[in-house]
Amino acid sequence: MNLVGKCPPSPAELDAAADRGFDSVELHLRPPDLDDVAATAARVEQSPVSAASVHTLHARPDDPEPFHQSEALAERLDAYLVVHSQYAQHTHTALLDSYDFAAPCGYENNPGASQFSLANLVLDRGHDLVLDTAHLFMSEPAYLDSLTTLLRDYGDQIRVVHFTDGTVLADGLAFGDGDIPLERTADVLDTHFDGAVVLEVMPDDQADARRRVLEWLD
Repeated sequence: MNLVGKCPPSPAELDAAADRGFDSVELHLRPPDLDDVAATAARVEQSPVSAASVHTLHARPDDPEPFHQSEALAERLDAYLVVHSQYAQHTHTALLDSYDFAAPCGYENNPGASQFSLANLVLDRGHDLVLDTAHLFMSEPAYLDSLTTLLRDYGDQIRVVHFTDGTVLADGLAFGDGDIPLERTADVLDTHFDGAVVLEVMPDDQADARRRVLEWLD
């Protein structure tokens, strides 16, 4: 697996990601980052890390412009587009798909979306899934079984995984601050997944998360 950091596309944040040991990152976008897509792309291209993926701006699903701008940045950087918004549910997938994204992309699972729901609303419709481990933990009592099944049965439709700690009520926690069986999760990923694993914790916690995963897999 390829361990990936996550940060906004500012020079200082991109440099800090490299200092944490990452070669590539997923870009966390803010509205000003899309005011000039070409300039934002140039900042990333001139940085010591590459963009493995670009997370769409958290926009309303019926407002196509932020999604198209996010896609334009992903295309310029030859990066994977993570289609996700706090305002969108998987019932909006058909609407979002109508935007006809040209960049390779996948829909991130929301908290509360079960394996059954993801299969029916995303995967069995032929879409890629960006698999967020904490969101799955919040949704499935048999979390490890569901993680294994999704990676095993739909592996060709899962190219990016978000790896973080969490509880049944919260996600995005530093490794060790939640209830997810992190080492067993890393083992499942190592066995069944060979793509980008974004360590989706706060930037200051990413170096520790990277160190832990490498130790577990050693």
